[in-house]
Amino acid sequence: MKKMSVLVVSAMMILVVGCSKDLKVTVKDNLEVEYGDKLDNALLYDKEKSDEGIAVKEVKNFDAKKTGEQEITVVFGDSDDKTKEETLKVTVKDSKKPVIKLKKEKVEITAGDKFDAASNIESVKDPVDGDLEKSEDKKLTKNGYLITSDVNVKKAGSYTVKVTAYDVNGNKAESSYKVTVKKKPQEQTPTQNNNQTSSNNSYSNNQGNTSYSKPTSGSTSSTKKPSSASSNNGGSSSGQTTNKPHKHWGPAVEGMYFDSGDELDAWVFSDDCPYTGAYGVSKCSCGKLYINMFY
Repeated sequence: MKKMSVLVVSAMMILVVGCSKDLKVTVKDNLEVEYGDKLDNALLYDKEKSDEGIAVKEVKNFDAKKTGEQEITVVFGDSDDKTKEETLKVTVKDSKKPVIKLKKEKVEITAGDKFDAASNIESVKDPVDGDLEKSEDKKLTKNGYLITSDVNVKKAGSYTVKVTAYDVNGNKAESSYKVTVKKKPQEQTPTQNNNQTSSNNSYSNNQGNTSYSKPTSGSTSSTKKPSSASSNNGGSSSGQTTNKPHKHWGPAVEGMYFDSGDELDAWVFSDDCPYTGAYGVSKCSCGKLYINMFY
């Protein structure tokens, strides 16, 4: 009896083992994945050619940031906890260029101004790896960006600034903007008094007075100084006044008057007087002398 029982059990085990079978999975090979992307598990196998209820349980040896061909291992399973490992090849490609953002497409400065070409760059980024750093290496071909510029801040004109960026895999992007250097406004020089009547710097006042010239520095010729009598312009030196209002004309010495011609002469020919040229002397209604023109 015992022998017969053992034979029956053995036969049943053989029957069970004989009925079991491996999972049927048809994998896809030579897949392409974008740099930085996750694997789409649905693309790893052909559902129509695989058992129903199959799902990806685990992916081994895959690196989304390693470009080129990779050999990976995928563990498939079903609802009965049956599993099966398959090996397939995946190629990671980076087709996305860096992105360069500028603040302005055109920049204007004035000749002589300071200019920083990088100040117009808002950002330089790789879609996957983020910010790229500015480099001074003119031979750079990976992981950074360069700025080339022909801007001459001392000379008015139109110039170009170019930004060239590379990601870690060598993808290249370029962008540029224009820089206009404007001429620096010239400072205006004061114009001569409109009362000038001749090119030889000889002038007369609006009351018909005789004009006099102040000698220039280093002159060896003598220049006649107006005397008190000639400075009175035909008026009395007694200091008598009239009912006329006091007026002291002349842009150089407005409001400045003298008790005598000698006093006026002393000021005109002194170092305190910063002006050169001809002047006219008049007498105020108050009896004092003043210069009504000075150039």
